[in-house]
Amino acid sequence: MGDLTTDSAPMGTQPDYSFRENPRPNLNQRQVTPPSHPQPVRVFNITGSTGVHIGSVIHTSMPQPRPRVPPQDMPLQKDVDALRRCSREIDDRDKFVVSEHLGSAWKSLGRAMGFSPGQLDNLEADHPRSANQAYELLASWHDREAQHATVSRLTELLLAVRAYPVVKRLKP
Repeated sequence: MGDLTTDSAPMGTQPDYSFRENPRPNLNQRQVTPPSHPQPVRVFNITGSTGVHIGSVIHTSMPQPRPRVPPQDMPLQKDVDALRRCSREIDDRDKFVVSEHLGSAWKSLGRAMGFSPGQLDNLEADHPRSANQAYELLASWHDREAQHATVSRLTELLLAVRAYPVVKRLKP
């Protein structure tokens, strides 16, 4: 594949190999003239790689810890256990409670429910408010799952996306 440090160049230009002759070129005195016969530029597309470094600057990012949920937003364990045991099919009241308190986490819930990005984008385009988007998501999930769309399964999905304040508002 070649040496990326010498074969890569901005698009529309050619690499300047003159620095090989002089290991420490004086960049202030160097004159740049366009080539009279431009040569094709080699462009490399690196995909599916990790740890690739090009250039002299290394940017690192530390993984950010998830924000802590305030204790007042956490549901009580006994309430969560009751919701997990509830085999009742969700109804409009459950859809309303979840949709009014889910906010922008509705997309995460949709991904956890198995909806495709395209389906989520369509919901977003069709309904301007996040509460409406969440309600329609729950209605679509209920239609798809029928009697398997239970409070228990909804609770598990909400816990998976860390929507604890919403779980706290559900009733078995």
